[in-house]
Amino acid sequence: MPKTLEHPPTAIDVDHQEAEAKQALVDSLLKDRQIIMASNRGPVSFTQHADGRFTARQGSGGLVTAVSAVLQGHQATWIAAAMTDGDRERARQAEDAGETLITPDETESRFKLRFVVPTQEAYHDYYNVISNPLLWFLQHYLWDTPRSPDITHETWAAWREGYVPVNQMFADEIIIACEQFDREPVIMLQDYQLYLAGGMIRERRPNAIIQHFIHIPWPDPDYWRLLPKEMRTAICEGLLGCDIVGFQIPDHARSFMYTCEAYVPDCSIDYANKCVQWRGRTIQVRHYPISIDAEAVRRTAYSQEARAYERYLPTHWNEFTILRVDRAEPSKNIIRGFHAFDRFLEAHPEFQNRVNFIAVTQPSRMDVAEYRDYLDDTSATVGRINAKYANVETGWQPVQVIMGESYPRVLAAMKWYDVLLVNSIIDGMNLVAKEGALINERSGVIVLSEGAGAAMQLGNEALMVSPADVEGTAEAIYQALTMPIRERQRRARRLRHSVERDDVSIWFRDQLADIAEDAADHIGQAEPTGTQVA
Repeated sequence: MPKTLEHPPTAIDVDHQEAEAKQALVDSLLKDRQIIMASNRGPVSFTQHADGRFTARQGSGGLVTAVSAVLQGHQATWIAAAMTDGDRERARQAEDAGETLITPDETESRFKLRFVVPTQEAYHDYYNVISNPLLWFLQHYLWDTPRSPDITHETWAAWREGYVPVNQMFADEIIIACEQFDREPVIMLQDYQLYLAGGMIRERRPNAIIQHFIHIPWPDPDYWRLLPKEMRTAICEGLLGCDIVGFQIPDHARSFMYTCEAYVPDCSIDYANKCVQWRGRTIQVRHYPISIDAEAVRRTAYSQEARAYERYLPTHWNEFTILRVDRAEPSKNIIRGFHAFDRFLEAHPEFQNRVNFIAVTQPSRMDVAEYRDYLDDTSATVGRINAKYANVETGWQPVQVIMGESYPRVLAAMKWYDVLLVNSIIDGMNLVAKEGALINERSGVIVLSEGAGAAMQLGNEALMVSPADVEGTAEAIYQALTMPIRERQRRARRLRHSVERDDVSIWFRDQLADIAEDAADHIGQAEPTGTQVA
């Protein structure tokens, strides 16, 4: 009898097999090694009460959610800066009591903590002068380069007395944490505040397993010339102290390799294999697009608190509703979004009185002058548009701003948009687009900037715009509001399925799988921690 031909594997089969293989790698890694996570902001914040008692509140950010989901049955060590008075006092008491790690029992946390406690002056220089705004503005292409930035002696002082020493404090705390374990733990550094820490750790622990994930964009080499050579070289070499450097999208990973080629003379780049050769080591350069915890987002969107907001939010709706949800900061391109809405009303007056633009904004980094100025300019733009189009007889006001931070309110609003405008200049990812795609109930259309990292995943079903194209954005708004309902439903369904399929736990799992594979190939023979060179 002829042999029965087996059916070739489907895409679903391949995805399932790949997921199983990655999970096996993660399981093998976590069986043998501990995880040390390091970030500026920790997974919990402490509050001390009048009676001296501490309570801890766990953060709801994507990183905390992802780590919690993947590390089932494991407990990570988390190194973070002491952000609050409660954090600082809890760290002081832990040191006085000889506690090597703090366990925040009140939160059922899967983390043990160590705090970095710089002086207020050093932390200000590290965070408010170098990290924000200098690096943040540079990496989002936000500097008005004919006028700013000016690298003054104050900037250099903040670099040398703030950014460098605080990174060193992080490295020191991480090394102390490493000494608690028999085998080299996996060190996972987060974002632009800690660019130097990887290299500092490598100098003292040559066998360390270090990964650094950068949540924001990485600009091309020419833009990095705004920083003095010493700074940009230190940043590149600090990251090259790691084994894997991760980014949100391939473009940012490629730009990092270009930057290393331009400013690290003794390195060589293998673009085909996405790696950098430097000082006898191979550094992998990868991309891991972050996502959301779909289950947690839905749970919050339909919580009692969110439903309470739905009692008054409909007063903001109209026959058509455009929504944007942003921190009030320059990279989000809020003002151009309002200009595009102005142009839309001008070009299509039949929508006047029938459409409301709702902007839910959260003030951000008000201790930075550029952010305060941008918020002022945003308010002035809204005022001009409302003065131009408002209808006194009907009481219609085209733009309505809801200010303040309330995640349940944001999700409640997202259920009812007809158009979600996400026109950021450039973003590492922009999770607002994914949250809206997941929970919107009106088959709303997303107008999405090409500069948002989310465009890589959502671009086929969203309406794509160039962030500076006011006219094109106005036309995209019109196209979205006049799109046939079946087309809206088709796009919305595909967007929702795409977000459901790519959960935030997959983002974190993929990183651990690559770390496990890299460790097996290059670091698996590392000596136990007790034999490290000091």
